[in-house]
Amino acid sequence: MKRLLALSLTCLVMLVMASGAFAQEAKPCAEDIAKFCDNVSPGEGRIAICLKQKEAQLSPVCKQHLAQVKEALKEAHQACEDDIAMFCGGVKPGGGRVVECLKANKDHLSRKCKIKLYEAKKEMK
Repeated sequence: MKRLLALSLTCLVMLVMASGAFAQEAKPCAEDIAKFCDNVSPGEGRIAICLKQKEAQLSPVCKQHLAQVKEALKEAHQACEDDIAMFCGGVKPGGGRVVECLKANKDHLSRKCKIKLYEAKKEMK
């Protein structure tokens, strides 16, 4: 179960960080993305992978921002565990499939899950 949680959390982090919106809106990491990942096309986790590979070289501001995003996503995942089990139990983790499942079931998610997902989304800006 811990392995599934870690895998799902990693997928959530990568999916969120990899979006084009993250690359453009993540002002604390904008310079790092431009410096280290300028030749990387956004999407499918490529920017997240690039940042992960360059983690040791990232600016302290970017590192702190990424840690805050990761923590917010961890809290969201914990708040959504029951929802994931209920609505996405048959979904194979990885490739953003669990996140897509949650999005597809957004009208049915618990209040605590919705709140934590909203807070995580705000943290990313």
